[in-house]
Amino acid sequence: METRDEQGLTEREFLEAYRQKRYPAPYLTADVVLLSEGREVLLIRRKGHPFLGCWALPGGFVNPDESASDAAVRELSEETNVAVSKDALIEIGLFSAPGRDPRGWVVSDAFLCCVDRRSVTFFAGDDAADAAWVPIERDGGRLVLPEGVCLAFDHEEILKKAFQRYDSLRKE
Repeated sequence: METRDEQGLTEREFLEAYRQKRYPAPYLTADVVLLSEGREVLLIRRKGHPFLGCWALPGGFVNPDESASDAAVRELSEETNVAVSKDALIEIGLFSAPGRDPRGWVVSDAFLCCVDRRSVTFFAGDDAADAAWVPIERDGGRLVLPEGVCLAFDHEEILKKAFQRYDSLRKE
């Protein structure tokens, strides 16, 4: 005999009704802050809309059959040819501010990966027009980007959190 809840529904009936409710699903992305010695970040220049021509963190959409960390590793490789282990990723957090992505409700799980720049060979691939190490200066809680570098989405906010995480790791 099937178990029924207070409304008399089986789990299957409950799930069928639940899917019909007004809970739109967000899109999930994963972004990677590849940081060299706390001073340079590997960025990609976007080849397409939105933010065509702006610099961004390597990242992209999570497929239904993968975790966010798996997507982060895959996207970093596809966009920069840099291979890292999932174990090398340090989760920074979720970024979900309304309007952070003009394509709609997109939530990003962001990861930090610290590397020695000399051990990294990269090139732009997939939907990246270019890739480069970009020096980031910090002035208190403010980031100072090189002239002409505009960041896509809320990637400046992600970078700020990544630097906070990096600083806390160095103190441990």
